[in-house]
Amino acid sequence: MKSLRNFLFLTLFLTPALSFSADLKRIPTDSRITAVTVYADRALTIRSTSLNLKPGNYLIAFEALPTLILDDSIRVEGKGTASATISGLEIKRTFLAQSGEKRVQELQEEIRVLERRSATLDAKKSGITAQKAFLESIRVAWGDRISKELAIGRPASTELQDASSFVGTGITKAEEQSRDIEFEKKGLKDKIDALRRQQNEATGSGRKESKTVEVAVEVAREGSLTLELASTTPQASWEPSYDVRLASDAKTAELTFRAMVRQQTGEDWHNVDLTLSTARPAVGGAPPELYPWHISLYHPQPMMSAMLVGAPAPAPLAKAKKMAKMQKDTAHMEEATAEEAPVAFVTAQISDEQSSVSFHVTRTLDVPSDGTRHGTVVAVEQLPVTLEYLALPKLSPAVFLKSEIINKAPYPLLPSKVNTFVGNSYTGSSQLKKVAGGEKFDLFFGNDDQVTVKREEVKQQKEAGLFGKNRVSYRYRIELGNFRKEPLTLTLRDQLPLAGDEEIKVSLEEPSLKPEEIKSDGTIIWKTPLKAGEKKELTFGILVEFPKEREITGL
Repeated sequence: MKSLRNFLFLTLFLTPALSFSADLKRIPTDSRITAVTVYADRALTIRSTSLNLKPGNYLIAFEALPTLILDDSIRVEGKGTASATISGLEIKRTFLAQSGEKRVQELQEEIRVLERRSATLDAKKSGITAQKAFLESIRVAWGDRISKELAIGRPASTELQDASSFVGTGITKAEEQSRDIEFEKKGLKDKIDALRRQQNEATGSGRKESKTVEVAVEVAREGSLTLELASTTPQASWEPSYDVRLASDAKTAELTFRAMVRQQTGEDWHNVDLTLSTARPAVGGAPPELYPWHISLYHPQPMMSAMLVGAPAPAPLAKAKKMAKMQKDTAHMEEATAEEAPVAFVTAQISDEQSSVSFHVTRTLDVPSDGTRHGTVVAVEQLPVTLEYLALPKLSPAVFLKSEIINKAPYPLLPSKVNTFVGNSYTGSSQLKKVAGGEKFDLFFGNDDQVTVKREEVKQQKEAGLFGKNRVSYRYRIELGNFRKEPLTLTLRDQLPLAGDEEIKVSLEEPSLKPEEIKSDGTIIWKTPLKAGEKKELTFGILVEFPKEREITGL
């Protein structure tokens, strides 16, 4: 028998809905959600119903659907043994019995106001993220420029201070604003959750709104028909969470990738086939457009015309404002034998979809519409690790375990919090940036008390030197100790002061061990091998020379 497979895509406008003929036989369906794909800010649900139909014209009704469903996203697919055709589709708003309607409407309006505020904060955070990225690009560009100009005795200290102050203040302000937004959003979420609980209580016997989708079907030959209704709903999201556990040989690390899913779509998901996607439909599939960038010489306006109330802005300024608005809108769009064995996790099936990655959870899940986070393990990966012992004794007496890890997983690691462990000991958490497949990234696994460092200043001397030069010298001693049972290499970092004036000369004096590298920012790096139980001592001096009769700051 011929199978039916019709796709119907709707574009709904603000016009009255089409009405079907009264002679259609209306059949309410008992549909259920069978599959859900969750994105960062929404969910695509597939609900299904199966019927046996004789020849005739029918109106198949999917009733009691959430009001949050986006009308433009609704589509219908059909298949079965019946010879049938989908001839139309209509979306209606329906209501249950009325009681306590006024209070319900008041609560709904309060919720809408808070949701609009939350959406505004999301847009604001996207703008702040774009600003921070812009400032980071300035910092990188300035770093390259300063490195080049230092070689020729430039730039001046005031330029360095201005640049550092501008970027540092900007990034600090952006971070503070982001934290304030997250704090405010949490407060809004708590208020919305409380209002929704009140609303649910008020609508227990009151007026409750829902949506109904009616599908017109013409059946020419008797048979079975399965209809699937796909729709997109906001108020659903997922976010990654990672645990990284360093193996006892320190050569590999086990990464456990979990997904935390939450939803408040208005209906519970029972026993659904769940897929998580990294696609971002809110951003859109096309890049933003570049508009002409006009510049011109400044022509001051006559005093009288400038004072006219309501005088139009000069064309270049109007265009600049328009461009700024477009750029702002674009920025807003972008934001885990006889001997006991460990129990393995059921992990997801991973598929690369060209511009995104999907994780299909292989077991069905329940996700209630209560806004709480529900976790599931997506993947467990064994990643190669290169471990380094790192110390900055000028700032801390601790020796840190720094690891360089290669993402061997067939998917990117997404920005998220990552918890680190050594064996069964929790060592802390940090923020992971996006890491592409095959890319290297650094993680710290706390500090190692079996390796010690101690830095002290042993001498400081100031003198008026010959040939009109003043000299200030410092001498430091760093004591190292390896109390582990195996040899290791300890990386030490210290620093030289950076001269903000070409008349100031800075040099490293008589280091007992030649540095591995002296970087352009003044960082001195030593790599010191230590045998098991070995102690060492490293000494070095810093000499600063500057013109006589001049004062120096920063030492």
